Amino acid sequence: MNVSKEVQLLCNVLNLTETELGYELGVTYETVNNWKHNRKTIDESNLEKLYSYAYSKGIKFNNIYEQLLKENNISDKNVVLFHGAKKAFSMPIDIDKYSKSNNDFGKGFYLGERYEQAANYISNINNDKVYAFKLNTKNLKFFKFNVDNSWMIAITYYRGWLKDYEDHKVVRKVLDSIKDADVIIAPIADNRMFDIINEFIENFITDEQCRHALAATNLGYQYVLKTKKAVDSITYLQEMFVCKKEKEHWIDERLSLAKTGLQKVKMARIEYKNKGRYIEEILK
Repeated sequence: MNVSKEVQLLCNVLNLTETELGYELGVTYETVNNWKHNRKTIDESNLEKLYSYAYSKGIKFNNIYEQLLKENNISDKNVVLFHGAKKAFSMPIDIDKYSKSNNDFGKGFYLGERYEQAANYISNINNDKVYAFKLNTKNLKFFKFNVDNSWMIAITYYRGWLKDYEDHKVVRKVLDSIKDADVIIAPIADNRMFDIINEFIENFITDEQCRHALAATNLGYQYVLKTKKAVDSITYLQEMFVCKKEKEHWIDERLSLAKTGLQKVKMARIEYKNKGRYIEEILK
């Protein structure tokens, strides 16, 4: 990985010489100088030291890169998206190879609209890379979900909870609406959401309670590239390294949000009690 820009920014912001930065990282002046002038790539252990040191000083390389990537690449036809991977991959993207059928919307290449979504996703797994892409939206067919019954039904179906209702007109209508989409845009669902949706599927809460409880989690939107045409429309931009200190931040952030989200969920259940319909009423 090339860290020339990171070295220059650290020295500039912290007013350090290359010798002083080397001392902080436990490497020689020559090593830092080689990184700065792209004569040598940095190994994983020193990359962790470099990014952790910067993070401890309040310099968040990835947040800076996110802003620059969006400033330089977003247009009427292009969006910048981020992918946190459980395993390494290579371009071009092979949907069948890198995806499973029981994901939120079946097989597809899943990306988030914000860097933090991808970084949060990998914070608890043995991977420290987030990948940035540019998607050219021209000539692609999109379908966008919001937090509503259609979104809830789509996720529960693809997660395998509504297989017995595959031919029901309500389920069929949702599936038919997205069958020709190259890209699905939808709210991100995490384990908290699945727990809430499961209560809806088990007839413990109504669709009204479920919608408002899900909206309380508010994790942002994901882009699901469903077709070869869609994955052929992405351009790889940059690899982003997530150090241990930053991962710890995202874990703490997630715990904090989970606590607040749980309180909002409980309030939604109280506020919308006996309002809406249960799943057995929708699919009767």
